Amino acid sequence: MNPYTLTLLRHGEIDHQGRLIGRTDLALTDAGHAQMRTAWDAIRAVAPVTALAASPLSRCRAFAVEAALEASLPLKLDAGFAEMDFGAWDGEPLAALNAAEPGWGGRVERGELVPPGGERFEVFRTRVLTALAQWTRDASGSHRVLVAHGGVITVLLAELLSLPFSAARLIAVPRGGFAQLSILDGHPAYLTRLTAPCAR
Repeated sequence: MNPYTLTLLRHGEIDHQGRLIGRTDLALTDAGHAQMRTAWDAIRAVAPVTALAASPLSRCRAFAVEAALEASLPLKLDAGFAEMDFGAWDGEPLAALNAAEPGWGGRVERGELVPPGGERFEVFRTRVLTALAQWTRDASGSHRVLVAHGGVITVLLAELLSLPFSAARLIAVPRGGFAQLSILDGHPAYLTRLTAPCAR
């Protein structure tokens, strides 16, 4: 396999109002759309995009459809790239969740806690990596872009950079920002760029 750049673009701002948002299907705010437009222009300035995939949730899908039309690219929408299903916690105020379940994030990642009615972390991780493997088989070209969520991007950074999930979280791709990695089959990936959002 020839080397290629993988860009992981996180969706822009949403009106989350301090709530935990997983499968809740919120749209981008105007500021969030502006963040993604600026990021997309910066991504295309690095090199022409040759393959594009996205989560089907609207905060990723809507801009990905726009970008695909603009760049005349096919778009792969894959539910495997959707954010983690937090079940009954989805949409709950984070302050209330933190008070009720102290340290819930780390406990979920370690498999010690499962969101009620939601996904086990390992199930989430497996579906994200399965979706990446399938897209990797189908995609082509030297610059591939995935529009996804914070949790999905962290799973991919952990896997591709051979990091624990807790360490990958420290890379912290913010909403509207992106990470770029150099990928060569059979060799470790390496991070080449990490960019925070900058709305016009």
